[in-house]
Amino acid sequence: MSSVRKQAASWFTRLMNVPKDHPDHEQLRLWLSANPLHAREYQAFCELWGDFSSTTNTQALAQAMERRHGRRTFMRRGVLGLAALLVVGLAWRFRQPLAFDAQYATAIGERRRVSLPDGSELYLAADTRLHVSFERGQRQVYLLQGQAIFDVAHETNRAFRIDGGLAQVTVLGTRFVVERDARELRVSVERGWVRVDNDNGSLVLAAGEVASSDGRAAPQRRDVAASNAFAFEQGRLVLEQAGLEEIANSLSRYRRQPVRVLPGKGKPSMNAVVQLDNVEGFVQALPSIAPIEVSSSGGVTYLRGL
Repeated sequence: MSSVRKQAASWFTRLMNVPKDHPDHEQLRLWLSANPLHAREYQAFCELWGDFSSTTNTQALAQAMERRHGRRTFMRRGVLGLAALLVVGLAWRFRQPLAFDAQYATAIGERRRVSLPDGSELYLAADTRLHVSFERGQRQVYLLQGQAIFDVAHETNRAFRIDGGLAQVTVLGTRFVVERDARELRVSVERGWVRVDNDNGSLVLAAGEVASSDGRAAPQRRDVAASNAFAFEQGRLVLEQAGLEEIANSLSRYRRQPVRVLPGKGKPSMNAVVQLDNVEGFVQALPSIAPIEVSSSGGVTYLRGL
């Protein structure tokens, strides 16, 4: 086993039952940030544990280890035995699909689920375009516009990267959302780890964290719930501390008449949950729930802060 893989196994088994506020978690974050290989190896153990911890595959692997080393020796090793078990499973799980190149897009109001040949799953929000390109040494996605959920299959020798223009996302974990508009790229993590990079800096996100990049400064953490970004999968749009531009961009994905912002006196922000099958009702109700004026002209809906 490589030195990095041994370290990753040690971190994983060491922190399995440690509270989230334990100082060792900060030490782990520093270790993960030091080298992309560290995070890839650590996430491999996280994913494998999630895949096998409640299946007969784990029992089969454990039995194989016991036959090789003896039950007493295996049990006496405790977490070391668990780490060895996971390493065996990691080798068993590894695979590398052929090269692949494809474009995917959704129309206004449309959502679409896509399965990639490496086992990764994408779920595209409305009005989204992306290009997927797999080669021998890398898996690359170019998010041209819109929003998508990424549930990424781990491969030790091929990173999964997303180029969103204003920042690049390197997948160190498994399930997260990337959202791109003209002003901002936002990343929301449900589980695992991702790294967000631009020309001004780098930031590693853990489960439950959100960051944004406007390309002018280093990526910044956002104090909003990561789960909001996944709501479109259940037919909802969750707005938290959303300004007019965010409201307009989000609504425009789900209605034929686009929403734009006009200059106004106020800059309101709001929290709301919008049902995607009743976007029109929400637009009509906006003036009654926030200091926002709504008007229409030339096939466009305009919002103005009062």
